[in-house]
Amino acid sequence: MTLDINPRETGFVRLDLREVFGNDHRVVLEIGPGKGRFLIASAIEQPDTNFIGIEKSLHYYRVIRERAAKRNLTNVRLINHDAFLVLRDMLADQSIDEIHIYFPDPWPRKRNQKRRIIRPEALKEMARVLAPNGRGIYVTDHREYFEAAAPLIEQFFRTDRHVPKPEDPARTNYEAKYREEGREIFEVRFGNLEIEN
Repeated sequence: MTLDINPRETGFVRLDLREVFGNDHRVVLEIGPGKGRFLIASAIEQPDTNFIGIEKSLHYYRVIRERAAKRNLTNVRLINHDAFLVLRDMLADQSIDEIHIYFPDPWPRKRNQKRRIIRPEALKEMARVLAPNGRGIYVTDHREYFEAAAPLIEQFFRTDRHVPKPEDPARTNYEAKYREEGREIFEVRFGNLEIEN
C-alpha cells in the first residue's frame, strides 16, 4: 500500500478516489496538515473514512508520511504539492465530504497575498469538489487574514463564524501552542447546507 499520490510522476490527472482507496467511504481533505496531528488522529479514530492531506512542505510531508506508515494507516493518502493545483486538476466534482484548513500561511505582505489558499479561485474549486452535503472549516490566529477570508468564504458557501471555546480540543500543534500563548483563534465553518455548531 502506498501513501503517496505524486503528480510529479503521474501528471495532474483526475483521481478516482474509489480506485485510490479501494473503497467508496467518505473522503476528508486537509489542506496543509503540517505535522499531521489532525489528519493522523482523525484517521485512527475514523477507520471507515478516507483522508487526503495536501502538504506543500516536503519536510512536513515526510513527517506525516512516516507517522502514517508507522501506524499502518490504510485510509490516508498524501500529496506533496500546491493545494490549488491539486484541487483544480486532480479532484473530481463533489468527491470530497469535508475540507479542513487549519492555520494556513497568512502571507501578510500585500504582494504575496495572491498565494493565500483562501482566495476566490481556490474557493471556486473547493465549492466544485465539495459534496452536496459537504462541509468545511477554516481556522487562523491571524486577524487580518480572517477578516479578509471570512467574507470571501461567505460568497461561496453558507457559513458560521465561530470562536473556539477553551474546552474545545486543540486540533493542531499550532492551535495548542497559540492557545497556550493566549492568542485569539478565529474560525469559519462552511458548507452547502446549514452549518451545525
